[in-house]
Amino acid sequence: MGHDLDSLQARFGRHYPRWLLALLIVSTMTMVLSSTSINVALPAIMADFAIGRPLAQWLVTGVLAAMTSGLLLSSWAQARFGPRATLLTSFGLFLLTSLVAPFVTSIWALIAIRIVQGLCAGIAQPLSMVLIFRAYPGAGRGLALGLFGLGAMMAPALGPTLAGFLVDHFGWHAVFWLPAPVCILSLLGGALLLPTLRSLTPPRLDVPGFILLNLALFGILAALAEAQRFGWLHDATLVIGAVGLLGLAAFLWRCTHHPAPLLPLRLWRNASFRHTSWVSMVLGVSLFGITYLIPLYVQTVEGYSASDAGLLLLPTGLVLGVAVFAGGWLSDRLAARWLLVGGLGLLTLSTAGQALMGTGASFWAICAWASLGRLGIGGIMPGVSTGAVQDLPPEELAPATGTISFMRQLGGALGINLLTFFLEWRHVAEGASAAGDAQAFVQSFWLLTVLFALALWPAWLLRNR
Repeated sequence: MGHDLDSLQARFGRHYPRWLLALLIVSTMTMVLSSTSINVALPAIMADFAIGRPLAQWLVTGVLAAMTSGLLLSSWAQARFGPRATLLTSFGLFLLTSLVAPFVTSIWALIAIRIVQGLCAGIAQPLSMVLIFRAYPGAGRGLALGLFGLGAMMAPALGPTLAGFLVDHFGWHAVFWLPAPVCILSLLGGALLLPTLRSLTPPRLDVPGFILLNLALFGILAALAEAQRFGWLHDATLVIGAVGLLGLAAFLWRCTHHPAPLLPLRLWRNASFRHTSWVSMVLGVSLFGITYLIPLYVQTVEGYSASDAGLLLLPTGLVLGVAVFAGGWLSDRLAARWLLVGGLGLLTLSTAGQALMGTGASFWAICAWASLGRLGIGGIMPGVSTGAVQDLPPEELAPATGTISFMRQLGGALGINLLTFFLEWRHVAEGASAAGDAQAFVQSFWLLTVLFALALWPAWLLRNR
């Protein structure tokens, strides 16, 4: 039985790369889809467990934080265990947690399950891209990577649409069963199609660095969540916040002294990478924060059902798919600077339009303003990819692309956490009523508008190459 890509292709024939590509697209889409499908189920989960937004947001931010740290484990796991063992373990854990989640009776158990799922998705996504890169060494690589990227971008829009239907007809529990059939197919297909070859000299994992990174990530996110529930000066907030900040300081110190750091801080010496990394964080806020905020807004304020809230994001996903391809075409003709400035400009107009609409706007008006922002993301994504590496030497390309993905996921996790904090603060400040809730959402859209506008500055500073 073959164990590397060449022997597998000899065994399955010339169509093997296409079968592998289909497997990786569907499997990765399912994992990413699951990370956003929970958004339309949050009101139902909050009602069932009798919790508020500060605790419920962990079902989203916990996934994104775990995906962030999982990105840094992917290359090590591939070298140490091989692609087949790594991906099959990820698919298997994802399937197991999906089957168990509907039966838990504690919100913290549900959050823990979501964190495990986020870690699996974080490990699987970059490894899938590596396999596609190797399976298509020449002609067809660009199209294969484009199809994979399109699937990964479409998943955040398709997830809420499918989940909304399931929540209305079967309850929030069905959202966790949504990825189960595809996970079973992924396990069966992966056992046949995935290579097993691993490195004879795998790199050593920086275990202390990985522990410190997670202490920093989850400590800071937990401190912000506890501040929403109990206040900034509460003992729990202060202790957890101190753990998070100390973990961050120790992680950064280790990254400057370790010979093979998880996060190569030397990259920030390059001005183009430094400017682009900030835009990448804002990209994470736009990708995940808006997908989190809009379904919550239309269900809480506008009275939409879960199905209608999910359906609202379907056209925006289709627009994003077209925009990604258009952005890729433009990236061959325009400098990254103009792609970023143009994309951020559209994002700024999008959230400003949503804020100006106020309450009572029509389905298609909300959809149109959200779609305008997706057009902007279509320009930002290729702009970030090219701008980050445009002034780096060839040996820095691999760590730079991985680090930029890390920054995007980090922006998504922090963005949702801060949005929830701001939303709760303004809800209380506006009188803790239904009208106050509506005003809090409007002000949250204005907050995003300011954030996107501020990101125009580092994008403008990018060298015009």
